[in-house]
Amino acid sequence: MPYSHRFLQYGSSEAYYKQKFLEHAALSEHYARQKMAYAANAQAYYRFAALEYFHKSRALYYKGFFMADTTIETT
Repeated sequence: MPYSHRFLQYGSSEAYYKQKFLEHAALSEHYARQKMAYAANAQAYYRFAALEYFHKSRALYYKGFFMADTTIETT
């Protein structure tokens, strides 16, 4: 199945990827703040650091789908 039904609610796949990027970027920032709030508690600090890293990596993954195409076209 080349197109998923989830793309239809956004109108295009690019809008879907932008929405997912924004969601993961916001969660990454949230967990970064939580990580610093619990800096004195090592267990909580590393739990929030792991969540921050996960959401930051997913945000970068989704950002790649709507970045400018840098490939060189040869005619």
